[in-house]
Amino acid sequence: MPDKKSDIKTKKDTQADTSKPAKVTWREIFSALKHRKSGAMFILGMAAGLPYVLITGTLNAWFTQEGISVKTIGVFSWISILLGFKFLWSPAIDRAKFPALLNMGQRRAGIFLLQAIIVPSLLAIAFLDPTTQIGVIAIAAIICTVAFASQDILIDAWRIEVADEVQTVDLLSSVYQVGYRLSAVFGGAGALIAAARIGWQDTFLFLSFLMVLCMSGVLIAENTVEKHKTPLLPKENPPAGWRNLAVSPVLIGWAWSIFALFSFMAFALLNPEDANARAFTVNTGPRIIIISIIMPVIIAAILMWQYRKDNNDTVGPPTLRKPWIGQSILDILYGSIMVPMIDLMDRLKFGAILVLILALSYRFTDLIWGSFAYPFYLGVNFGALGHTPDEVAIASKIFGAFMTTFGIIGGGMIILRIGRMPALVLGGILAASTNLLFADLALGAPITDAVLSFLHIYKPMTAIFQPLSDFMTLDVTMNKKMVQLMMVIAAENLSVGFASAAIVVYLSSIVNPKHAAVQYALLASLSLLIGTLGRGWIAEIIEDKGFAYVFFLTAAMGSVAIIASIAEWARQVYEGSQNSNDQIAKN
Repeated sequence: MPDKKSDIKTKKDTQADTSKPAKVTWREIFSALKHRKSGAMFILGMAAGLPYVLITGTLNAWFTQEGISVKTIGVFSWISILLGFKFLWSPAIDRAKFPALLNMGQRRAGIFLLQAIIVPSLLAIAFLDPTTQIGVIAIAAIICTVAFASQDILIDAWRIEVADEVQTVDLLSSVYQVGYRLSAVFGGAGALIAAARIGWQDTFLFLSFLMVLCMSGVLIAENTVEKHKTPLLPKENPPAGWRNLAVSPVLIGWAWSIFALFSFMAFALLNPEDANARAFTVNTGPRIIIISIIMPVIIAAILMWQYRKDNNDTVGPPTLRKPWIGQSILDILYGSIMVPMIDLMDRLKFGAILVLILALSYRFTDLIWGSFAYPFYLGVNFGALGHTPDEVAIASKIFGAFMTTFGIIGGGMIILRIGRMPALVLGGILAASTNLLFADLALGAPITDAVLSFLHIYKPMTAIFQPLSDFMTLDVTMNKKMVQLMMVIAAENLSVGFASAAIVVYLSSIVNPKHAAVQYALLASLSLLIGTLGRGWIAEIIEDKGFAYVFFLTAAMGSVAIIASIAEWARQVYEGSQNSNDQIAKN
C-alpha cells in the first residue's frame, strides 16, 4: 500500500518545481519545440500575437497609406481600450462551459471557438475599403479585439494547467513569447514589406490565412485536467444584498464608460468633420476616469470600513441580506472585482491613491502616441518623416523589436543591481525624455545629427544595413535620415523596454498573490485606459500644431510619472522605517 505521506510530499515537490522561476536558455526553448506541449504552445503564441499586432498597429499603417486623417486614426485607436477592461470578463471566460468539440477539453474548445471568431473578423477587414467602409472595419475590429483578448485568458490558463516537471511553466512561457514575437514580425514588418508589393487587402488576406494555420495549435494541444478553482468570495464578506449594492454601480459605471466612448467613436467615424475629440476628452474623459476607477476605489474603501465597523453576519436590515436574482453571477463579479480592490485598499491604505496615480501615468508618454507611430513614420504632413514602408519595417519592426528585447533584458539586470524603486524612477525619466528625440526628428533632427556625426555612426550603419536591404531587394535608402530614424527608435525602444520591465516588477510587488491576476490586470490596465482616452485629443493637436509640439507635450506630461515614482519610493522607505520601529518596540 502506498505511503500517503510520501505521496503528499512528492506532490508538493512537483508543484514547487513547476512554479519556481527558472532561467530558460535558447537551447532549451528550441529543443522543447519537438515536444507536443511546447509545439502547441509556440503556435498558440503566434495565434495570440498575430491579431493583436494587426488590429492595434498594422491597420494604422494601412489607413495612413490610404490617406485616412490622423484624427480618424486617433478615434479608431480607442478600440484598444477593450484590452484594459479584459479583467472584467476574465472570470466568466475562465469558468464558462464550452460545448464539446472533436474530443477537446474545455480550454481547447474555448480557444478554438474564439479563433473561429477571430479569423472571419480578419477576413472581413481584408475585403473592406478603409476610405469608404471604415465604420464596418471598426465593428469587425471590435469583435476581433474582444475575441483575441478572451483567447489570451484561456491560453494563459491552458499553459499553467498543462505544465509538468519537464514542460515547466517557465519553459512554456518562454516558448509562448518566441511564438508571440515571431507573429509580431510577420504582422508588422512582414505586412509592411508585403503591402508595398501586393497591396494591403491581399496582405491582410494572406495574414488571415496565417491565422487559420495557427488554429492547428489547438488541434495538436493536449487536454488539461483543470486545476481546482478557489472560491471567489472570502469567508468574511458582507451579506448578499450588500455585495450586490456594491458591485451594481461599478458595473453600471463601466457599462456607461464603454458606451460613451464607443458611441462617440461611431459618431466620429461616420461624421469626421463634426466630431470634436478634444472636447470629448476634456469633458467626458474625466467622468470616465471618475466612474470607472475612482468610484470603485471609493466603494472598496467604504466596504473595507464596513468590515472594521460591523459584524458582517448581522449588518443592515434583512432585505439587504437576501440574495437577488442571478446571485451566482453577481457573486462572481463581486469576488473578481470588489474583493481584490478591497484587499488593495486594506493593505495600502491611503498609499493606494499614490499607487493608482503611478499606474495611470507611468506608461502614458509612449502609449498615448503609439497609434500615431505609423502616421509619423510614413506620412508627409504635420512634420511627419515620409519614409517608405520597407524602411519603417526595417527600422521599427525588426531593428526596433530587437532593441525592445534588449531593453527588457537590460532592465531586468539593472533592477537586480540598483533596486526596484530607483529603476522605476529611472524608467520614468527615460520614457519621457525619448519623446524629445522624436520631437527633434520632427524638426529636422539637428541635435540627433550632431550627436551621430560626433559618434561617427553613419558609416557603420550604412555599411551594415544597405547591403542587407539590397540583398532582400527592399526599398531602403540608408541615408542620414534613415540612420537617424533607426537610432532614435533604438533609444526609444531600449527606454520603453527598460520602463516596461520596471513597471512590471513594481506592480508585481504591489499585488497580493491571492488576487494576483485581477489586481495586476486592473493596475496594468489603468495606464492603457488614460493613454487611450487621450488619443483622439492628441490627434487633433497633431493636425493643429504638428508632431513636434505633441512630442514636447507628452514629454512634459511624463513628469507626472517621474514625480509619482519618487513619491512612491519615499512612501515605501517611510513605511519600511515605520515597520522597523514597530518591530523594535515590540522586541
